[in-house]
Amino acid sequence: MRHIGQAGKIFTLSAIASVLVLSGCGSTPKSQSKPVAVKPTPVEATQLEENVTPEHKLLEAKKVWERTRNKEQRDRLLLQAADLYLQNQQPILAQQVLYEVKEDGISGTHQSYYSLLVAKVYAGMPDVSAEELLAMLDDVNDTGETAFQKAKLQTQLFTQQGNMAAAANSVLKTNLSDDEKVQQVWQWITSIPTSSLDSVSGAYPDLSPFITLRELTEENASSPEKLARSLTQFRQVYRGHVLEHALPNNVIKASQLTDAGANDIAILLPLSGRLARTGQAVKNGIMAAYYTDVEKRHDEHLLPRLRFIDTNEVDTQHLLSEIGDTKFIIGPLLKDTVESLIPSLPPGVNVLALNRPDELPDNATTKGLVTGLSDSAVADSSVTLGPKLAEDNTQDEFRSLDLPTSLNYYGLAPEDEAKQLAEFIFNKGYRAPIVIAAQSNLYQRMDATFKKQWRMLNNRENKQRANITSVSFNDSNSLREGITQALDVAQSNKRINQIEYMTNSEVYNMPRSRRDIDAIVAFASPQDTELLNPIIEASLNPYDGKQVPVYATSRSMDYDSGKNQWRDLQNVHFIDMPWLMPSNNWQPLQQEVEQAWQNQNTMQKRLFAFGFDAYQLLPQLGMLNTLKYLSHEGLTGTLSLNQHGAVIRKQPQAIIRNEKVQMLSE
Repeated sequence: MRHIGQAGKIFTLSAIASVLVLSGCGSTPKSQSKPVAVKPTPVEATQLEENVTPEHKLLEAKKVWERTRNKEQRDRLLLQAADLYLQNQQPILAQQVLYEVKEDGISGTHQSYYSLLVAKVYAGMPDVSAEELLAMLDDVNDTGETAFQKAKLQTQLFTQQGNMAAAANSVLKTNLSDDEKVQQVWQWITSIPTSSLDSVSGAYPDLSPFITLRELTEENASSPEKLARSLTQFRQVYRGHVLEHALPNNVIKASQLTDAGANDIAILLPLSGRLARTGQAVKNGIMAAYYTDVEKRHDEHLLPRLRFIDTNEVDTQHLLSEIGDTKFIIGPLLKDTVESLIPSLPPGVNVLALNRPDELPDNATTKGLVTGLSDSAVADSSVTLGPKLAEDNTQDEFRSLDLPTSLNYYGLAPEDEAKQLAEFIFNKGYRAPIVIAAQSNLYQRMDATFKKQWRMLNNRENKQRANITSVSFNDSNSLREGITQALDVAQSNKRINQIEYMTNSEVYNMPRSRRDIDAIVAFASPQDTELLNPIIEASLNPYDGKQVPVYATSRSMDYDSGKNQWRDLQNVHFIDMPWLMPSNNWQPLQQEVEQAWQNQNTMQKRLFAFGFDAYQLLPQLGMLNTLKYLSHEGLTGTLSLNQHGAVIRKQPQAIIRNEKVQMLSE
């Protein structure tokens, strides 16, 4: 990058001035220097020759003007000088040249090039919006080098707006190589929600082949072999398109995967001792998924052999001996067992651990699944299915060791739900929530995760502080007091009492709650949530007509309590597993499960769904790891993998209305 000093700047400005002063001079050139007749044609941006400086262009413009008095040629050279200043990261000097050109009048042949350069100048300024710059580019021609530069700038501006579809459409119009275009467009196309693809295809027809390719990969996600055959047909249909010869790298890789061939699966669960009922519930889910496959394939011999290994009170060496040469493993369930076993497994083993280490990069929630469950606790819906905090450097040692060929983590950490709830509420436009959390380890962890995610989301909007009001409680009295104080109801009552005291008469009024609060989030047990919801409803001002929604997670829901619970939870929004929703997509399976395992409580139903999804995920991990945009619709939610192999679980939203659970669309 070339910079000029103060002397250079003085020279530049004087050169501009001298050129343009000459343009206003009435002197007539010498007779032997006749003006050269040039047919006006639209001037396009050009690839300027190397080792040419802006000053060269300015001097050339001066000479042309002195010799020919040709304004078209002079202005073209001046615009090229401005272009070079921009390439040299000197927008102020470019702006000065453009200003002088504008003052002398811009001809129609230069208008497109001029508009492009002006948009480039202002693109680096924080006080000019992307919308204004995109409007400037409307005057730029879509031909030649100018079109390429226009498309490049449009891509940058659409990306700033978060309009990935428009950015992808613009990339196709740049002069990037075919491979570069395909990889960039594919990255953005696969980031667009599935529900938006039809509208994107309609708005940007050039993106339709990419959308078709994405749909093709989703339809063939279960088989690399089928995907490879479909890609051959796709190339024939889109012969001559850029995708015929330049497919996305991850799609090619996915088509070259080999089928898992999991003929023997070792499943590591606590099947005896105090966690036996927990392990048995997960095992039931795995077996149900297994026999569902039997019905689909109509031949039990085509399915793998399952070997359940009890992890209760056994050491790592014993587990390794039991696993033997097995190449596919589901489990272990306990965090400590995962951290001790996985580094000892030989290469070539594929593991879906039902647990995650304490820390993974990229803010992934990586806590363990079960911490100290007792036999009697399995029936308690408030039992922690979440992390046990570690105070050592186990994870650093864990990562430095050789790991299995394929290692993925799947858990039901409560922090995941808190994070999803924060993102959902924030995306709904709420910015000033009250967060109510019980003073237990589980709910305090969820509270901390929610606030951390909330601060991160606010930082994306460049806000200095996150507007959160916190309430913590340990009994019904502190719960009521905390809510009334947070909503300013207690202060309103105090003001009413003061007025009554000063006037010595009764004041007919009602306490008023805060009007800046736009949402309330509860991290509490089902029993406490049943108490807090009526307190919140009673504390909100009924006269301002504003509805303040209450949000909770599955940890606040117990489907065993009967109808009274739903009455007290009226209008509460929450997230939970699809399996527990009344109108889920697995009604025949649900009927079979209810007949086979009668009187399952809420906790056992969750663990069953967890085991069912774990079995179904195992053969899909190759595809999910390669094509990160793919997902699996499971009993526990929509499941996908992040770049570190951890399962990301997205649960649907629901609301309590008329004493019933109703699913909500996003």
